[in-house]
Amino acid sequence: MKNSLYNKRHLTEYIKYGFLSALGYIIPVWIFLYFKDYGQLAIIYLGSILFMFVIMAYVIRLSKRRTEYKSSWMMIIAAEFAVLAGIFFSVLFTLLLCFIYIPGFLSGNSSEILNNASGLNERNSSLLILLFICATIENFGTGGLIAILGPYIFKKNQTKDTAATL
Repeated sequence: MKNSLYNKRHLTEYIKYGFLSALGYIIPVWIFLYFKDYGQLAIIYLGSILFMFVIMAYVIRLSKRRTEYKSSWMMIIAAEFAVLAGIFFSVLFTLLLCFIYIPGFLSGNSSEILNNASGLNERNSSLLILLFICATIENFGTGGLIAILGPYIFKKNQTKDTAATL
C-alpha cells in the first residue's frame, strides 16, 4: 500500500497551510515593525496565536476526511508537516521584513529603530532575537501542540484507530 502522506496533492496542501499560517504570523509582526513601538511588543505573540488557529483549521479539515486519515497518527504527522512548512515561511517572511524595516541589520551598523526601548536594544540584537525565536520556537510550540492534541480532540470515532503506515 502506497503511503498517501508524501504524494503531490498532500505536499501542496502542507505548503498551502504552512503559507497561510505564516501569513497569520507575519501580519502582526509587520504591524509591530511598521509602528516601531516597544510598548506594542505583545502583538508579536498575537501572530503565534494566529499561526496556531490556522493549524487548528487544518487539523479540523483533516479530521473530516475519513478515507485517507483513518489513523490519528497520520493526522498528527500531516499537521506537523504543515507546521514545519509554516515555520519555514515565517522565518523567510520575518527575514524579508527585517531587510525592509531595519536598515543594515546584517552588518550590525543599524541604528535603534524602536521607540521607548531605552538601552535594551543595542543595534537591534534583542529585537532580532525576539523576532526569530517567535518565528521558530514559539510557532513550533503553538502549532505543534495543536497538531498533537487536535486529532484526538476533533476526530469523532477513535475506537477503530489504525496504525500509521510510514
